[in-house]
Amino acid sequence: MCSPAHAIYSSRHSLSLQGHAFQPQYGVQLIFNNTAQSLLLCAATCSQNPPCRTFDYDSSSHRCRLFEADLVNGAIIAVASQTSIVGSVILSASLYASMYNQSCSACQENRYQTCSSTTNRCQCPGNSYWNGSMCLLQLFENATCSQIDACRSDLNLSCIINSYNEFTQCLIANAPLDSLSICLNTN
Repeated sequence: MCSPAHAIYSSRHSLSLQGHAFQPQYGVQLIFNNTAQSLLLCAATCSQNPPCRTFDYDSSSHRCRLFEADLVNGAIIAVASQTSIVGSVILSASLYASMYNQSCSACQENRYQTCSSTTNRCQCPGNSYWNGSMCLLQLFENATCSQIDACRSDLNLSCIINSYNEFTQCLIANAPLDSLSICLNTN
């Protein structure tokens, strides 16, 4: 059992079979590319880095890569190196429900939620959003979205509302209205 001071390091991982690497959908999802002396140290580096959802490690080259991506917006692929393995952070609603929107003392030193300086409440960390039960990674361009904050605002994306007042997909926020209506009508 971890003490509250070590809660940021608390995470469980699932591992792929050897001979696999992680392929993110977008290059911006790579948050760390360095070396680590072991798979355990690479996993610990991921646990210490709150945006990390997936890592891969090659024991022959000691390459450790961390990704702000999961299997929704990336893939585990077979590679020639039989010493490469992928680790995914195991998430569940129980990691979030007890502290989301609570006072900041509830999420102090926690990897899954951060303290909002404007509201003094626990919230999802950057590039993620609250879906009602947990913090999910924000979506990229053309992804289907169902709420206003589901898209990567740091990439100028917004969840567009169609003429039926329904959220539809993540598109560039300042796109001309003509192109938005064309995109929405082609679905």
